[in-house]
Amino acid sequence: MNIFSIIKSHVPILDVIQEHTTLKKNGSYWKGCCPFHHERTASFTVSPHKEIFYCFGCHVTGDIISFIAKVEHCSPLEAARYLAECYNIALPNVMEKESDYTATHQNKNVYFTLCSIVANWAYDNLQKNTTLIEYLRQRGFTLDIIKHFCIGYFPGGSLSIKQFLDHMRTKNILAQDLIEANVIIQGKGSLYSPFEERILFPIKDSLGRFCGFGGRIFKHHDDRPKYYNSKENEFFTKGSLLFGLDSAKKSMQERNTVFLVEGYTDCMAMVQHGFSNTVATLGTACTPQHLKTLSRYVQRIYVLYDNDKAGQQAIIRLAQLCWQVDLELNVIELPNGQDPASWLQSHHRIDPFIEQAKDIFLFFINTLGKDFPTKLISEKVRIVRTVTDLIRTIKDTLKQDFLLQKAAYVFDIPLQSLKEEFARSPNNAMTATHKDETSIHGDNDINTINQVTQLEKQLFCTILGNIPSINAYSVQCIVSYLPEQLKTILQQLQISYNHNPLLTCSDFLHTLASDERQWATKALFENTDTGALGHLDQLVYQVQKIHWKKIVRTIKQQIAHAHHVGNSTEVTRLVQDFLSLKKTHSDVFSGTDR
Repeated sequence: MNIFSIIKSHVPILDVIQEHTTLKKNGSYWKGCCPFHHERTASFTVSPHKEIFYCFGCHVTGDIISFIAKVEHCSPLEAARYLAECYNIALPNVMEKESDYTATHQNKNVYFTLCSIVANWAYDNLQKNTTLIEYLRQRGFTLDIIKHFCIGYFPGGSLSIKQFLDHMRTKNILAQDLIEANVIIQGKGSLYSPFEERILFPIKDSLGRFCGFGGRIFKHHDDRPKYYNSKENEFFTKGSLLFGLDSAKKSMQERNTVFLVEGYTDCMAMVQHGFSNTVATLGTACTPQHLKTLSRYVQRIYVLYDNDKAGQQAIIRLAQLCWQVDLELNVIELPNGQDPASWLQSHHRIDPFIEQAKDIFLFFINTLGKDFPTKLISEKVRIVRTVTDLIRTIKDTLKQDFLLQKAAYVFDIPLQSLKEEFARSPNNAMTATHKDETSIHGDNDINTINQVTQLEKQLFCTILGNIPSINAYSVQCIVSYLPEQLKTILQQLQISYNHNPLLTCSDFLHTLASDERQWATKALFENTDTGALGHLDQLVYQVQKIHWKKIVRTIKQQIAHAHHVGNSTEVTRLVQDFLSLKKTHSDVFSGTDR
């Protein structure tokens, strides 16, 4: 027997293909939607007895080896070895000599192994830390759920880094391997990890292979960004991975539904309370690839995002992506200020909210219709056209009519007028939305990028062009008043620069996620005048004028707090800073409360 025959004799084709698409029995065959092209009517057919598959839509066909080769974009021999590893099939030594692994396959195995060892090392560290165990217990998490998700802890400090490197060396993993995997970073004269003093959430691909990490701060006075995710590479792409999918997919297929949440802890809380068919995005907006992945397993998605403005905007954007997949999406709304983790921790039940879940298109219309009468005419026109463009993507004409009637009622406009607008050719707004698959940061709506003013963008780019200026007081004083997207990147810049004073702009851009890097690079090319520090001072001055009252109020609050805790040194520094700002902005200070 050759290597391919050995694999096919040990691995049922149905088991493998059901990992990638939902199949239903149809006589002696099994049918489902094709995982290789978008379709609404199932045309993908599998014959377990003949061990072959065929799609009547795109005409792709083959056996278990060719299926994996197409899914994993690899050669048939690589596909065979891949299946051997997944199903623990021992291959004869003579077979092992047929061909060497390709460099890509070797690198993939090394990377997955490295991530697995790091995950288990961090898990062991967490088990030894009674303070963190108690912290997680107070957050409502049990030891079983911590073990289920292999939650860990990455200790901080040079001694911890040394111990970590020593441990990894015993596993034949060198510092350079960890640097290339972005688990540790080479600073000026020392190594450090961006995951230090963070709870570590290991991320697995759909087959359960560790491929990245999410780190969360937990100390009260830690002012770093709340989350830090592994940087993207050829084996780790946030826009296509879902936290918890590897353990949720069986339950998803059995129930034909999935709960989609925003964060790691939300996913953990849902699974702990019996909703094992729950997954989460990795701190990014949901992408078409996420939806396509979920469509392989289920037909219905329950979206359970934070009930705040950012969460609503993320759901609105999600509705605008529905046309790309054949899925039924419903929105679950929790009380204001609650997320799944906080709600479940208080021993509340989510079932009643599931029963009241809204169709995502109805949610879309109701959300855009809030305060509609008070909006400007131009804004009303834009909203109505956005809604009609979305309804136009729905194939069911009866549902189209129902949603048009609902929109006419919510917007308080004649149904006939709405139908006439609906009958016109679609504008380019939705097309542009479909093309943009990721937002600049996390779960912020893509439209918020356009809310960054030209002045703020110039300031941002000038700081990138003069990286040492990030530690200047005048710059730090204004960073917290910039839009969230810019603030997050600049906070990350300060951390990177403090660890490596020789950091260059190109080096820093390389550390950003692909969506952030794309936006920042585009902005730099659009704003070429970033060389002069004097120009930076002028930009800081202009932004300070805009936020002057907020800045004064913040400094006064800081002075009052320093007085309260008896920190006279801090009071003196803040007063000096205030007087310096007062002198610099004498033209606006005269109109400010003293």
